[in-house]
Amino acid sequence: MRPNSAELLRGIQGTLTTYILPEVQSDYARTELMLVQMLLGIVVQGYDDAAQGLVDGNAALRSLAGEAAQVLNTAPIGASEALAAELEQLSKETDASVRLSELTAANDRLRDAAGRVGVLLQGATSQEHMGLRTAIIEHLQRELARLPHDLMGPRSDG
Repeated sequence: MRPNSAELLRGIQGTLTTYILPEVQSDYARTELMLVQMLLGIVVQGYDDAAQGLVDGNAALRSLAGEAAQVLNTAPIGASEALAAELEQLSKETDASVRLSELTAANDRLRDAAGRVGVLLQGATSQEHMGLRTAIIEHLQRELARLPHDLMGPRSDG
């Protein structure tokens, strides 16, 4: 469908620059309008990258889920049998759709399961368990590093 979301936002950016910006008189309002322009650019980039980022993230989490299922099946800890079965099932899923809502729902399920594995393995002492927990933490840190930085800086309230 044309225009797509990114093209529509770029059109709004163009209209703001071409028709609105020249009419804005105060320096403060011009600065605010330029900030809106920059934010629209970030949103456009986010639209362009969102689906691929989720597909890649889901694939990495599915791989971790398969590894976690294998570790929990060969070295059970606590009540891990049901979680291992769930992880095995999650590792075999595929992204049949590229709708952001469906990709995000799959990502939420995978992250939730990874988080439960991390909690289950907290304080574990075996090499397999500690290695798995480290792999989950490193994956989540890489995801966090890919997120856009807050344009407004740190919050003053904490």
